[in-house]
Amino acid sequence: MSETEGSESYGLCEAKVASGLLFCSGQIGVEADGTVPADRSRQFALAFDALAEVLARHGSKASDIVDLTTFHVGFPNHMDAFMAAKASFMNGASCCWTAVGVAALGYLGSLVEIKAVASLPNPAC
Repeated sequence: MSETEGSESYGLCEAKVASGLLFCSGQIGVEADGTVPADRSRQFALAFDALAEVLARHGSKASDIVDLTTFHVGFPNHMDAFMAAKASFMNGASCCWTAVGVAALGYLGSLVEIKAVASLPNPAC
């Protein structure tokens, strides 16, 4: 879903800037055609890729994240695969992190949704 579609359908945006911080809406892992991959590792990697794209559009990156909240269907069953994807995405950086187990997410078949707050390297932008 594009930001425009999300804004029109659900009244949301991919991110908002406030007080030098970038607040990113939850990102899920879907293929370019909108399908959710059956492979959970692929799904987690795609969710982090989506987050990286949002951060990049605002001049930020993974190491700028100060707070990460992840919502997991089937928690803690897939945490080994998720932790591998998270470690690859964060590339040695650390941040505050809260993992929340949920019964379902808003996109059918999704196992994880990733929400982040990042400090902007140049808040004047």
